[in-house]
Amino acid sequence: MIKASIIKLYTLMFLLTFSSALFGQSDNYLKRAISAMEVGLFEESLKQLNNALKNEPKNAQIYKLKALLYEALSENENSILAWRDCIRYAKDQEIINEANIHLEYLNGF
Repeated sequence: MIKASIIKLYTLMFLLTFSSALFGQSDNYLKRAISAMEVGLFEESLKQLNNALKNEPKNAQIYKLKALLYEALSENENSILAWRDCIRYAKDQEIINEANIHLEYLNGF
């Protein structure tokens, strides 16, 4: 239980630290999602990420951020679905490797 809490804490720290660098702040929905995350409005952040996906439905980075956010919220089934979509659209092997690590962890529950 403590290990899961530590992983969630690190996930949240990653989101807050690196999320703006993932997207280059070019889209208003992503800006809003990141701003919502920074103040702890995770449901609002998910709403904004879903809006961003309407504009860029094949953006693996958005699915990655969404998956990490679901992990922080302990919504493992939704996180698994987002990681799978991330893999589907990823062009970078590092992202695919990261997604597979998270999926392996999540499937352990």
